[in-house]
Amino acid sequence: MRAHHALLAPLLLAAGCFGGGGLPDAGDDGALTTGAPDLAPLCSGNNDGVIERGELAFPVGLSVSYLVNPAGTTAAVNPDGTMGADGLEWDLSSTAGEVHQLTIESVADKWFAAHFPDATYATTTDVASGTLGVFKVTDEALLLLGYASPEQGRTLLVYDQPVATLHFPVRLGDAWVTGATIKGGTLEGTPFASRDTYRISVDARGAAVLPYLRFPNTLRIHVELSEALPGGQSVLRIQHLFFHECYGELGRMVSQTGETDPSFQQAAEFRRLAL
Repeated sequence: MRAHHALLAPLLLAAGCFGGGGLPDAGDDGALTTGAPDLAPLCSGNNDGVIERGELAFPVGLSVSYLVNPAGTTAAVNPDGTMGADGLEWDLSSTAGEVHQLTIESVADKWFAAHFPDATYATTTDVASGTLGVFKVTDEALLLLGYASPEQGRTLLVYDQPVATLHFPVRLGDAWVTGATIKGGTLEGTPFASRDTYRISVDARGAAVLPYLRFPNTLRIHVELSEALPGGQSVLRIQHLFFHECYGELGRMVSQTGETDPSFQQAAEFRRLAL
C-alpha cells in the first residue's frame, strides 16, 4: 500500500506579495527594500530570520502559483545548498515544470466540514492527487487536522489529535516530535488507517535564490514523516521546506518514498514559487 501523503505541508503566503508594487529588491544589508509592495496590514516583516505569528497571514481566497515537476517524474535538487560569498544558499531558480495554482480555501462550504469543526482553512497539499490538507491556525501553532479530497467520499483522513506543523515563532534551532493516528479513514475509496510520526526541525538559515529574487534569512524546515501502516508496514518520507516571513513557503523538496538520506539528490516533488 502506498503512503497517503508526502508530508502534506501547509501553503503559507501573505496576500499581495506579488501585487501591483512590483517585486522587492534586496539591499546591501540583505533587507527587502526598493520596489517592495506594501504588505501592511497583512504582514509587517523585518527580515530578521525569525518568523513571528504576525509575519504570516492566512487569507482565505488567496491563490498562489507554484512550479512543480510533472507527476511521476523526479527533479535534481540540492537540499544542503552551497556556500556563497554571503553564506549558505539554496538554489530554487529552476524554471522547469508545470504551473499549479493553489488556493487557501474556506472549509465551511466543503462536504467534509463537519469532520473538521475547528478548521481555519484547507489547501491542496498533494499536487498529484489534489488532496486537501485541513488546518487550524492559533497564536501558538499551525495545526494539521487531516486530509480530504475535493470530491465527496473519495478521501477522508481525520487525525485523532492536531499535529503541530509549525510553532510560532519559527526560529533556527527549534525541533519537536509530534504525531497522530488515523482510524477508519478512506483513501481513494479504500479503507485506510495509519499512525503518523513527524520529526520536525528548523535546521538551517540561508538565502533562497529564485529566478527573480534572492531571499536572505530564509529558514529551512526539515521534516521526516514515518507512517506505520496495518500489517507492520512502515513508510518514510523526507521533506525540506523553505520559509520566509510574509512570503511563507518559497519552495519544497520532497524525497522519494523510502529515502533515508536527508541530502537526497532526486526529489519526487520540487516546488518553487512561480512568477
